[in-house]
Amino acid sequence: MKNENKNEFDMLYLSPILMGFGIWVYFSLSTEPSKWLTLAVVEILLFLAYLFRLYPIALRIIMGMGIFVFGFANMQIRTLYLEKQLPKPVEEQVYLRGEISSHDVNYNGKPRIVLSKLENLDGDRIYGNYRLTLLHTKRTPISGECVELVAEVAPLMRANSVGGYQPDRHLFFEGLNGSGYVLTQIFPIDCSGGFSFWRSNTDKLRQRITERIEKVLPETQASIAAAILAGNRSLMSSDQAADYRNSGLAHFLSISGLHMSMIAGLMFFFVRLIMSLIPRLSLRYNSKKIAAICSVVVSTAYLIISGAAVPTQRAYIMVLIVLLAVFFERKAISMRNLALAALIILIISPQMLVSISFQLSFAAVTAMIAFYESCSAGLHRFLSAKNSGLLGKVFRIIFAYLVGVIIADFVASVATLPFVIYHFNKIALYTSLTNLLAGPVIAFVIMPAILISLLFMPLGFVFPLKIAGFGIGVINDITAFVASMKGATLWVPSFPLWGMFMIVFGGLFLCLQKSKTRHLGWIFVFAGALSLYFVKMPDVIVADNGNTMAVKNEEGKLVLAAGGNRWMKQNWADKYGAVYGESVDVGRIADFSNIDFSKDIGASFYGNKVITIRDYIGNRPWNK
Repeated sequence: MKNENKNEFDMLYLSPILMGFGIWVYFSLSTEPSKWLTLAVVEILLFLAYLFRLYPIALRIIMGMGIFVFGFANMQIRTLYLEKQLPKPVEEQVYLRGEISSHDVNYNGKPRIVLSKLENLDGDRIYGNYRLTLLHTKRTPISGECVELVAEVAPLMRANSVGGYQPDRHLFFEGLNGSGYVLTQIFPIDCSGGFSFWRSNTDKLRQRITERIEKVLPETQASIAAAILAGNRSLMSSDQAADYRNSGLAHFLSISGLHMSMIAGLMFFFVRLIMSLIPRLSLRYNSKKIAAICSVVVSTAYLIISGAAVPTQRAYIMVLIVLLAVFFERKAISMRNLALAALIILIISPQMLVSISFQLSFAAVTAMIAFYESCSAGLHRFLSAKNSGLLGKVFRIIFAYLVGVIIADFVASVATLPFVIYHFNKIALYTSLTNLLAGPVIAFVIMPAILISLLFMPLGFVFPLKIAGFGIGVINDITAFVASMKGATLWVPSFPLWGMFMIVFGGLFLCLQKSKTRHLGWIFVFAGALSLYFVKMPDVIVADNGNTMAVKNEEGKLVLAAGGNRWMKQNWADKYGAVYGESVDVGRIADFSNIDFSKDIGASFYGNKVITIRDYIGNRPWNK
C-alpha cells in the first residue's frame, strides 16, 4: 500500500511537468502541427494502454506519454479555436460598436480599453477583440459598458528581435487580435445580453473603492493602496513604479500569491482567534473548518474586487486548494497540493506555461515548500522548546519570524533569479535588504489593514485605510532609499534556451527528489548558469522595415541608432543592455537588401550569419 501511494505521489508530481513539456514542444514548433496526426497519436496511446493494461510499469510509461500528449493537444485545440475566433484585422480607420470587456493603462500611462462583441457601421459582426488606446477621452471607461467610436486598427505587434519577446503570441492567447488608437471620444450606447450587468457593476465597485482611497490617502499612498486593493495601477507615477522595480519589491504591486495568501491566512487566524475566546463556539464547532470557509469567502471577494487578473486567478486557485485541504483535514502546504494547483492551471489555461508570472510564482513556491519540508522538523523543535518560559517563547517566535523572512526571501530570490535574468535581464541586487525591511510592515501593518478595509469598507469605516496608508508610506520610503543606492540594479544577458532548461531540470530535481541524490541537481543548475558565457551579442539588429536598428560598437556595446520605433528600442535596451546613440553607420557592417521585411519582419546579424525574426518565430496562427 505504501509503495502504491508513493507511485501515486510520483505521478502527481510528474503530471504538470510532463504536461508542461508537451505544451513547450507545441510552442517550439516552427509550423502548425497536423491535428490529424495528433489525433492518431492519441488513438495509438489509447490502444497501447488497453494492450498493456495488465503490465503496471509499461502502463505507467504509457500514462506519462499520454499526459505529455494531452498537454500538446490541449494547447493545439485552444489555438485552433482562437484562430477561428480571432481573424487578422486590416489596417484602416473604422467605425466600431462594442462592449468594453476590460480597461487599463499602457506603459505611457494612457488609458486603453478592450472592445469585444464588435459591429461596424452597418451592424455587421466583426470577429475578435481589439485593444485600443484612448487619445482624447474625457471620461473613465467602465467594463460592461457599450460604446461607439472611430479607431485606427492594425494587427498585433510582432516580435522585434531574434530570441526576444513575442507580444502577438501573448495577446493572441489573451483573446486579442487587433490593436490601435481611438481617434474620437467614446460615446455610450444601449446594449443587452451577456455579462454586461455583472461586469459593469463590478467595475463601478472598483472605481468607487479607488475614489474612496483617493479621498482618504495622499497621492503617493493612494496609488499603491489602489493597486493592491482594487488592482488599479493607473494612479502610479513612472518614478514610483521604477523605485519598486529597482528595489526588488515590484511583486508587491501585482495582486498574486503574496496578497491572496496573506488575506486568506489573516482571515483564518482572526476567525480562529475570535472562536477561541468564546468557549461555546470553540467547543461545539470545528474552528479550523469554519475559518477555512470564511477565508474562501474573503478570498473570493478579494478576487472579484481586485479585477481577477490572471496572476490573481492563479493565486486564488492555489489558496483554494490549501483551504480545501484544511477543510477536509489533509496536509495543507505540500508539494502534492502545489502539483495539483499547477495541473489545474495548465488544464484550464495551458498558455500560462510561457507566462512570466506563472514561472516566477511556481518557482518561488516550489523552492520554499521544498526548503520547508526539509527544515520543518528543526523549526518545530526550536519553537516548542520546553525549557523556556513565556518570554523565551515570544522571543523564539519573533526570532523565527525575522530569520524566516530572510531565509524565505533568499530561497525565493535564488529560485526566481534564472527566470528574472531570462525575461528581464536585470537583477535588483538589494532585494533581500528591501524585503527584510519591508516584510514586517507588509505582514503586520498593510495586509491586516487591507483585510479589515475589505470587511468594513461597505460600512464607511475608513480608519483601516489610514493605517494601510501609513504602512505604504514607510514602504515607499524604503523602496526610494534602496533604489537610490549605488549599483541597485545589474544588467545581465539572457540565458540561452538550453541553459535555461538545464537550470529548470536541476531545480526540479533538487526540489522533488527526497533522497541525498537530490544534490546532483546542482550540477545541472551550475552547468546552466555557465551557459551565460556562450551568449553572443548580435553585431546588428534591424526591424520595422529597416527604420529601427542597432549596431555593436568597437567596445562590444550595442548602440541604438537615432529614429525608429521607441518601444522596440526600449526592448533592445532592456534585452541587450544597449545604449542610445546619435548616429550609427550601418551600411559598412550589414546589407539589408536581401531582407524582405514584409515576410522576414527583421533580422539579427552575427558576423556573416543572418537570422531573421521569421526564422525565430516560425509561421504560427498568432504571427501570420
